[in-house]
Amino acid sequence: MNKKDISKKIEEAKSKSTGRKFKQTVELSMNFKELDMESTEYKLNLNLLLPKGRGKDINIGVFADGDMNVRAKKLSNHVLNKAELEEYAKNKRRMRSFASSCYAFIAQPDMMPIIGRTWGIVLGPRGKMPQPVPDSADMNAVINRLKNTVRIRSKKNPTIQVPVGVEDMSPDDLADNVSFILDTVERQIPKEKVQSAYLKTTMGSVIRLI
Repeated sequence: MNKKDISKKIEEAKSKSTGRKFKQTVELSMNFKELDMESTEYKLNLNLLLPKGRGKDINIGVFADGDMNVRAKKLSNHVLNKAELEEYAKNKRRMRSFASSCYAFIAQPDMMPIIGRTWGIVLGPRGKMPQPVPDSADMNAVINRLKNTVRIRSKKNPTIQVPVGVEDMSPDDLADNVSFILDTVERQIPKEKVQSAYLKTTMGSVIRLI
């Protein structure tokens, strides 16, 4: 599907969206047919950096000590040092709340064994195990990249949903993101196995794309 046609569908989806007091997300859903989504051939486990970004800020959690902790606190309100990490681990509800408040996590490499042992039970099932990042890394670049990355994880049901941006982004920018996701997914799942695809804003009507 070419970007011009996708852009027209996005305009239609936006026109059928009721105004809200919050910035609505634009979502893409895809439905597949005649597939075993748990097979290694078709199972989707993708982290995609959107070419035009997500259009809004999201929370990235950081597990770090020392200088990395100090630098991270300038970029995120969700930063835990080793002692805090272990303290949270004593309360599963507190861990779950922290995990739910962040879209993704990064961590100092030497903290990964502790995280796996204590937080793995909470972060693992959510697909949010931290990305190890060296102390010397450009934290701003790493966090900004994660803020504009979306996860696609297939489960048993032959369908996926993924945010492609927000309603105040231009139709062309949103079309670039949608086209990129469609092309990436179709490199793993044949086009003939895609039964349908839809676009909608958070509170808007569903518009058929494919």
